[in-house]
Amino acid sequence: MINTPQQNFINRSYSYNNYNSSLDYIKHLEKRNLRKKSNALGFFIFSYIITMTVLSFITTFILALFSMGSTKLTNNFILSHLYYIFIAVFSALITSLMYIVFSKSDINEIIICKKVKLSLLLPLTCIGMGVAMLANYASDIILRNFSIFGIENTINFSSSSSSLFTNILYVISTALVPALAEEFAFRGILMGSLRKYGDSFAIIASAVMFGAMHGNIVQIPFAFILGLIFAYIDCKTNSILPSIIIHFINNFYAVLMDIFHNENIFSDKGYYIINFIFIFVFCILSIISFIYIVKKDRNFFKLSDKNDISNVYAKSLTLKEKNTTFFLSAGVITSLVLFIFETISALALM
Repeated sequence: MINTPQQNFINRSYSYNNYNSSLDYIKHLEKRNLRKKSNALGFFIFSYIITMTVLSFITTFILALFSMGSTKLTNNFILSHLYYIFIAVFSALITSLMYIVFSKSDINEIIICKKVKLSLLLPLTCIGMGVAMLANYASDIILRNFSIFGIENTINFSSSSSSLFTNILYVISTALVPALAEEFAFRGILMGSLRKYGDSFAIIASAVMFGAMHGNIVQIPFAFILGLIFAYIDCKTNSILPSIIIHFINNFYAVLMDIFHNENIFSDKGYYIINFIFIFVFCILSIISFIYIVKKDRNFFKLSDKNDISNVYAKSLTLKEKNTTFFLSAGVITSLVLFIFETISALALM
């Protein structure tokens, strides 16, 4: 039987409508799955921050009890940093374990720790530190301008003791532990869980949450930028190790300069000169490293989700739809409200 032109048009229209219905249904399923995943991740971040906050209050109370006795200030300093190490490690591990158990996720699929060749790791570290140095310098400039209006930075990481042991403890608690805990939570659990929806989306989502988590108007934009760099490097190397290393070096540099400043090893002028030299050197090294990597692989700094997405359903959602679904989920909104509250509280204390 030969179909008439009218029948062919009807058949094509039916096929087209059926095809659109299938796509709409796939989008509906994928949005629902992503919303469910976003809720779980949002409440994971919320529980991570709340756990740290509650333990910090308990720590403060315990330290206050010690200060009422004959305990010396140095011992209080040691105790405070030991408590901080415990808080950071415990909060990251216990909340991550809860997320993995309740979401029935495979930790080996989420957190990838592949070995990265030294020939790639070194230039990536230089690039990351170059960006970090510029971000920290810009942060200092903004903070100085804010001080004109009476806004000061309430965050103080200074060491209160000059012994070798306490300085080592200071480095561990302020440089090493935060790098491990925060990278495990944000580039590991959070970004690792979202990568199946596309690297671009996972990088943006994790960077926004990482920046907002800092709860300080000076740090938020620059933590967001660093979050983008850390996440991008991890995605390109398929390993969480590079961001941990760069994060640690960035923190270690800040701690080292703080120790130099507190110990009066250099004059104020000498301190700023050394700081500027470090910034200049890392920026030059980052440019050289960028050129080196591009010469070896022209496509290294190009990111395409078309080759990264293994989940066929995720291809039906645009980047905008993924971000909208993620940031409008109940769990993520709850975390963002907490971060906004912390930021406003920090402003009120300034």
